Formats: sequence, structure tokens, C-alpha cells
Amino acid sequence: MKSSHQTIKNRRDKLLDLLHNETSLLVKEISHELAVSEITVRRDLTALEKMGLVQRAHGKAQIVQKTGTEDYNEEIEVLKDAIAKKAGEFVKEGNTLFINTGSTALSSLKHLGEKRVTIVTNNVKVANLDHNPNSTVILSGGEIRFPKEALVGDIAIDSFSKMSSDISIIGCSGLSVENGITTPVLHESKINSLIIERTNGLVVVVADYRKIGFSSNFTSGTIKDINYLITDTFASPEVLREIEKQGVQVIQVEV
Repeated sequence: MKSSHQTIKNRRDKLLDLLHNETSLLVKEISHELAVSEITVRRDLTALEKMGLVQRAHGKAQIVQKTGTEDYNEEIEVLKDAIAKKAGEFVKEGNTLFINTGSTALSSLKHLGEKRVTIVTNNVKVANLDHNPNSTVILSGGEIRFPKEALVGDIAIDSFSKMSSDISIIGCSGLSVENGITTPVLHESKINSLIIERTNGLVVVVADYRKIGFSSNFTSGTIKDINYLITDTFASPEVLREIEKQGVQVIQVEV
């Protein structure tokens, strides 16, 4: 027998298929096509809207159109910010904190409040944020890779190899039991691996539902390297259970 989650997922996948084939549809039209109540359709649309997959206007629903992999999506940004806020709670006054080039990891710095910390990163964008004036920001140095403004190469590796942190917050492109923490950029995976290796305390991975159960090209670390995974309530519960079996504490934030 299929789980309740799988039944819901299948229904929502069918709903998305309908919208892919139409410019837009009314709730009652979707209800008729899926043979479910309008209440169920509205509930599904609310969830899919929070996931950044559909948008609603004038009583109709339609697919969110994407023109590239880096398109800004307001609903996804809300998810990522909620995850980042939770990650920021793990950072304590006086900590030395490693941050990688992940956008959600970067956003966690906005939620440190008045904590005085030392931030070590290969993410040039960190320098553009407002920080506690008593905090210290250390850029690793190295070759800058655009558009992420990531510092990589021998200089960055040498910098991280001579430091250690109390806690690290790491973003990723994919996270699976089989392949661990993954990224599409080889040079960044080397830095991420060193960040994990040089962390004396907690390794916190931040990843929204789109990354859970998926893998990218290069592995930065294994599942067992992670102390906490912070994600959202839309992540696959089956995958999260497998991750928890590896000793990872999973936190799901609600939006």
C-alpha cells in the first residue's frame, strides 16, 4: 500500500502535469480532471505555491515559468531564508564559523543578531553584508570564480588548512545517502571537504527540498560527516528517514 505522502505526491505531480499542458486552469477544472474535491486542490496549490512551482492569480493557477537555473523565485527564497534563520541559531557568541559559497549558508549570517563571531569563508559576497562591528571576517584568498564569487585554488586551500572552526554551515547542490554532500564544481568540492575536515564542532548542512535525495557531480563529504541537516517540510520523508539512520539530526522548518 502506498504511503499517504506518496499518494499526495502522485496527485500533485498529476496536477503539475495538467498545468504544464495548459496556460492556466481554474480550481474547479483541476478538481474535475483529478476527481478530487476543490478543497483538496486548493490545499495542493497552496503547497506547490510555497514550493515555488505554481502561481495563482484571478482564481486561476499556472506553472511558474523558468528561463534559467539561477532564476530568482520569491517562494524559494522564503524557504531558504527560514532554513538560514534556523541555522543561525546554532552559532554562539565568540564562535569561529566557516561558511562556504552556498546561498543559504550565506543567508544564515543575516540571522546572527548581535553575536560577535569570526567568519572564515571563500565566499566573496560575505564582505558585502552588514556584520556586528566587533566581528571579524576573513576571506580565504584564492582565485575568484564567477558568477558565484567563490574563492578556490591553492591559496584558498592553504588558508583553510591552517585554521579550524567551532561550527560550519554548508550549502550544497545535492544531498543523498548514496553520494553524500555534492556540488557541480570540482574546485568548490575540495574547499568544502577541507571545511568539514577542519571543523572541531558542529557541521550544519542547509538544503531546501529540491536538494534532498539528489546528487551533483562532486562529493564534498559523506552523510556521516553531518551533525545537523536543516531543510523544509517539503523534503521527501523517505529520504530524510534514511539520512537520520546515519546519525544525522534532521530539522524541518515550516513556512
